Amino acid sequence: MADNKQIIELYTELAQNPKKDFGWEKGLGNAKAHGYKQEWIDTLGSKVWEFCAAVGNPFESANIKEGDTVLDLGCGAGVDVLVSRLLVGENGKVYGVDITPKMVEVASKHAHDAGYTNVKILESGFDRIALEDESIDVVISNGAINLTSCKESVFAEIYRLLKPKGKIYFADMIDISEPSDECCLVEQNSCCDTSDGEEDWANCVAGTMQENGLIELIQKAGFKDVECTGHTHYTTAETTKGATFSAIKIPIDLKRKKHWDDIFRTKDYTQVLWHQSSPKKSLEFIKKYAVPHSQIIEAGCGASFLADRLIEEGFTNLTLLDTAQSSLDIVKQRVNDADIHYICTDILKLTTDKLFDIWHDRAVFHFLLSKKEREQYFKVLLRSLKPKGKAIISTFRTDGPIQCAGLDIVQYNHEKMLSELPKDLKLVESEEYKHYTPKGTIQEYIYFILEKV
Repeated sequence: MADNKQIIELYTELAQNPKKDFGWEKGLGNAKAHGYKQEWIDTLGSKVWEFCAAVGNPFESANIKEGDTVLDLGCGAGVDVLVSRLLVGENGKVYGVDITPKMVEVASKHAHDAGYTNVKILESGFDRIALEDESIDVVISNGAINLTSCKESVFAEIYRLLKPKGKIYFADMIDISEPSDECCLVEQNSCCDTSDGEEDWANCVAGTMQENGLIELIQKAGFKDVECTGHTHYTTAETTKGATFSAIKIPIDLKRKKHWDDIFRTKDYTQVLWHQSSPKKSLEFIKKYAVPHSQIIEAGCGASFLADRLIEEGFTNLTLLDTAQSSLDIVKQRVNDADIHYICTDILKLTTDKLFDIWHDRAVFHFLLSKKEREQYFKVLLRSLKPKGKAIISTFRTDGPIQCAGLDIVQYNHEKMLSELPKDLKLVESEEYKHYTPKGTIQEYIYFILEKV
């Protein structure tokens, strides 16, 4: 959140004095103006609605079903949390998240007074919420995301929490002033925001984005069918207006496929930072552990020259796997070897009748951000390896980069890799490695040699 202290002070005052005039619409009249249903109003009682400070109605186009799990970001006193509970019923679950302790207290009391045992209110920021990956069906929010200075982090967290094809419905303030030519829409008021105007943040002005820029940011976070579903009457300044949005999470495998296909279709692969003109360290390890006629799979091969070098060394039983068909096409055109077996699929969905002696992964594993994904990776690896087969896995090490190709990564050292391994894999050796990029910079890698027990 931007200027957390000032925002917490403001909303603490609202939690303690809901009838106070703060200069913007709230209360029961506000809820009715946004089209909240009369049956919700009657069921929850008038006292709860005193706290309604909605900038729109996220439920207007929302598809929330009986039994769903819903998360409300910036739940305030819990008005939308309680409405969500009416929709999910006794078999669903509703979480509310807010940074203001007093609001968390009030929302928890409202849920308790309503007798809702399947509602939980958490005190937390929006970029690191203590909930499991892919545990939420629907995320809602109402006038809160605009208060965050790093919206990329917020939508990345929403992406992490939503189940595949999960949905987000939210109402928020947008900037309706003329776009500035000095910065692009996506950059405006995102992580690079440096506004320190307290009054602007309090009035939901400084954190607002242009409608198109917000839509583009959400799309880049991994969502499809992103649309502004309507504008509301709500305003906090001449340059702001309330609006409602909806979007659907793209499953992670399709998100990865699109990301890497776009890169290999639009960039010179010999100039990207991870490219190696000579993959000597990988080749060294493969030659160390391979035997004649070894079955070798390069997992996440990209457009690497490793296949070329392995063929030159006399290896014949090669399988190349990548999520991007565009990268496989590059290798096919360059190598032109009919004996190579190509597989285009997400690494976590690999199914093959072959068993491999060598599994090589130069830089895929460190892109798996969730524990669930890493566990699935090792399941696929173990299914694919012969007994005593070796996995050669390279990642950025703990003092290396924290991002690659615009994506976050997880750094590793010997101890961290040990903590990730299932019991059927043992760590044989590890070796740190310096990669010299095509731009002349250095990236710190580490190689791990694993054996199937």
